[in-house]
Amino acid sequence: MSTLLVGGSGLVRQPPGDQVIVTMDLIVYTNPSPRTLTTTIAGTTVTVVATPISYTWSWGDGTSTTTTDPGRPYPHQSVVHRYHKRETDVVVSLTTTWAATYTIDGQSTTRPVTGTITTTETSTPFTLIRLTSILTDDAEEAMGH
Repeated sequence: MSTLLVGGSGLVRQPPGDQVIVTMDLIVYTNPSPRTLTTTIAGTTVTVVATPISYTWSWGDGTSTTTTDPGRPYPHQSVVHRYHKRETDVVVSLTTTWAATYTIDGQSTTRPVTGTITTTETSTPFTLIRLTSILTDDAEEAMGH
């Protein structure tokens, strides 16, 4: 079955791009929809329905989070991570665990697939940056004060 689930469940992070601000939430989410896959085995059509049952987010800083929540985009985010130091080439990975059932063409009985499978995918690398505020009186000077 793992060869039928080539793409995984998808990994989306917000903000996108090549920089993430340290101490701000990195939002992640994935597609929780079951996958229906059809294949032929010994001339018989078999339909497999794979459903994600858990998600492990490895944050690239030595920590990870395992949850049954696929996350949601801003402003309703539910899976977030906050980094605490600057770093380059950080990659988030998502390992999705799937359970499945199958139905043989012409039969109405749905049977469970024994065990689970996992798919893993990674984000593009990004840099963790720290923003520094610098207070100046340039605006006051421009106004003639």
